[in-house]
Parts: sequence; C-alpha cells; structure tokens
Amino acid sequence: MIPFALVVIVFSAVNRELVTLDLWPLPNEITVPVFTLVLAVFIVGFLWGGIVAWVSAGSTRRHARNAQWRADKAERELRSLSNKLDDRERELRNAQRDDASASKLPVTTNGG
Repeated sequence: MIPFALVVIVFSAVNRELVTLDLWPLPNEITVPVFTLVLAVFIVGFLWGGIVAWVSAGSTRRHARNAQWRADKAERELRSLSNKLDDRERELRNAQRDDASASKLPVTTNGG
C-alpha cells in the first residue's frame, strides 16, 4: 500500500490544474483539480468492479451454500447411523453374553 500511496501523492501534487466539468442535464458547472477527477473515476471504477464481481459470483456462493448444507446433512446422517450401529453391536454382545451364560447352566434331566 505504501508504494501505491506514494504514487497517488505524487500524482496529486503534479496534477493540480483546474478542470471545469459541465454537468449536462443540470445547469451547473463545477471546477475541480485534475487529480480529484481522476481519483474519483478510479474509486467509482473500483467500486463498480467490486459490485459486478460480487453479483457475478452469486451462483458460486449459492452452490457453495448448497454443498455445505448437503455435507452437514450427510455428517448428521453418518453420526446417526454410527450411533445405531454402536447400539446394535452392544445388543449383539449382550445377546452373545446371555447365550454363553445360558449354556453354562447345569442341564437337568427328568428320569422317566
């Protein structure tokens, strides 16, 4: 920024001549230094370019929001399925433990 600021300062110091602007539809005329006019044109062009870039990137931002929403939804679904899987594995371990303890019970036979 410092080199740019130096260029602006030097440009402003060198171009101090006055220019009269006729604001055509209006009956007014204004007199401004050349550097003011040039800097104003650059600032307006910069702002206009920023607005155009922002508007033209609207579809890209929308696609990015949609992709983020889908990714968040997929992560929530993955977490939910992971929790269900953990619950089923826990149930399976408990069932296997119950089967193992049931097979260790003494078997009684009724004599007939």
